[in-house]
Amino acid sequence: MTVVDEQVEETSTRRPPWWLAPARWWRELLIIGVVYGLYTVIQRHINVSPVPAMRNSTGILDLERQLGIAIEPSLNHFLVGYPWLAVAANCWYILMHEIATPAVIFWIFRWHRDRYPYARFMLAVPTLIGFTLFYVVPVAPPRLLPASGEVDTLSRFASPGSYGDGAMAHTAAQFAAFPSLHIAWSLWCGAMICWLVRRWYVRVLAVCYPCTTALVVLVTGNHYIVDIIGGITVFVFGVSLLWLFRPADEVFVRAEPVTESS
Repeated sequence: MTVVDEQVEETSTRRPPWWLAPARWWRELLIIGVVYGLYTVIQRHINVSPVPAMRNSTGILDLERQLGIAIEPSLNHFLVGYPWLAVAANCWYILMHEIATPAVIFWIFRWHRDRYPYARFMLAVPTLIGFTLFYVVPVAPPRLLPASGEVDTLSRFASPGSYGDGAMAHTAAQFAAFPSLHIAWSLWCGAMICWLVRRWYVRVLAVCYPCTTALVVLVTGNHYIVDIIGGITVFVFGVSLLWLFRPADEVFVRAEPVTESS
């Protein structure tokens, strides 16, 4: 056996770090269950009192006005003039991240199993940071802050699964605007598709997804510009952390589709 063969064998048999554990369906379901449980606990805590969330939201609004970047009210008032467009924007905000993110997770798990641990890490880091900030620094969305002057499109225009409905109001963290995980997750979806798909038109659509999401969260009054910056920051931090702590011999290349199901 040559030195090269020994190095290849050593690399192939080396145990990956725990945070890059191979994809197993039972492990992924366990992780999802733990994350959902954590979100439920945080959601019940931050929805108890609106006072700190309103105070922090006011601080962000004042900061944006001082910086001259408070464009959300103008976009929101434009949207209100087109009820059909407002309903479409509401549906995008409520439903797309609940469809796109799980779909991309399943796609990577099924067809790019060897890349899944890295994708999981890049999704988990911004999500956990977001949950922590939701708990420590609750922020009300501008649509719930009277001083913002924005219209709550989720309440004004009836939309499927609107957070303004009684049932949905108890399943969403209303005071979890910063950072925007809608943005972080949509960036993750777009980045994963661009990483693993070669077709240019699919990549174009992948780039359009987070861009459209950013516009939607602004026009519907659900996030500030600062929230979007926060979402981008936590996603980039997750990618940077992976790059920094990846195994020394790891080379990020496009993976070939796999068909194994175990």
